[in-house]
Amino acid sequence: MSSAPNNQIKRVLFVNGVPVDVGGIENTIMDIYRGINKQEVLIDFVVRRPEEGCYHGEIISYGGRIYNLFDKKKHKKVMKWNFYADIYSFFCFYRLLKREGPYSAVHIAHPNLDGYLIAAAKLARVPIRIIHSHNTGFDDRTRPSLSRRWIRKASLSLGKYFATHLWGCSQAACEYMFGKDVIRDKRAEVVQNPINIKRFTGINISKSDARAQMNVPTNGLILLNVARYATQKNHLFLIDVLYEALKIRDDLHLILIGTGPLEDQVKNYIIEKNVENNVTMLDKNMSVPVALKASDFFLLPSLYEGFGNTLIEAQAAGIPCFASTTCQPEPNLGLVDYLPLDRGAKSWAEIILSRTENSQKRKVDKTKLSLYELSVVSSHMESVYTTGGRYFER
Repeated sequence: MSSAPNNQIKRVLFVNGVPVDVGGIENTIMDIYRGINKQEVLIDFVVRRPEEGCYHGEIISYGGRIYNLFDKKKHKKVMKWNFYADIYSFFCFYRLLKREGPYSAVHIAHPNLDGYLIAAAKLARVPIRIIHSHNTGFDDRTRPSLSRRWIRKASLSLGKYFATHLWGCSQAACEYMFGKDVIRDKRAEVVQNPINIKRFTGINISKSDARAQMNVPTNGLILLNVARYATQKNHLFLIDVLYEALKIRDDLHLILIGTGPLEDQVKNYIIEKNVENNVTMLDKNMSVPVALKASDFFLLPSLYEGFGNTLIEAQAAGIPCFASTTCQPEPNLGLVDYLPLDRGAKSWAEIILSRTENSQKRKVDKTKLSLYELSVVSSHMESVYTTGGRYFER
């Protein structure tokens, strides 16, 4: 692919709202950024908070820019989310597009929160306007007020009306955000999340060395979960599964990798269940490929999932997975067993331990796996960002 002259580089404005830090959506867009031709496309980011995320330096090194919509406010801090903040955001976003543009595309990660900004992009004559559903539920720490729920619905409706592309990471994510009949809409597509497959298929370390590096027992059965400590991820149920499994065999150990608002609650529950000697909690900077190499099974008992990137990563590493039936079918490449949460932790424990003998007999569908390869997804994304075509029109 030939490189465009510097003044013809297309710019995309990605709206996430929070600092570009480690998280599912942030990791996905950064993987895309790493994979695209940055002589053709550069991605800028819009946030609403003053703090710097861990990816900010990398974004700037590529030539990307990060804008805080509330930077001109006197306090320059987090504004309380209300209708007036949304109106303020709308006009700030429009001015940003006119001042810093032209932009070839606007890509919004949370349509029910920021979808209305697509209307500002339309007014600013941005030709490609993408709203992207990444989940099948919403974590509210407290029940939102009636007015807040109305504002979310209005925001989503505006976004859907003015968008040129309606994307979801799974069919269920599309339907959850945009309606059951959305797949009939010619703007709608299920778009794969990018995975750096080579990180997980080429782990050059033995299982015993990986366990030593993780500081976990070299013998026994190792279970792994990689997820934010949030209600959606259902960590307390996971601890209950471990508690029940330890009644059957005592050489089990659970590795948890992540951070999040419920981390202290999870720690306290581990102590309450008296399984602290069988759990290792590691932060988000720990190498997931090495943790997978150290593990025998990957567990994802989420209350809901838009997709579940970690299931693809685990299968790429050859690790069998157990996921709740609320997770989506698309990530199953041959190594995922789906279990209903209402069967309870004891049933989960019994089923997981019953599969230890034949877990190595199944194979990953490499053709399906290749669809998630970072280079493949980034190429498709770059084409959409520059031409406005459909993701699969290649």
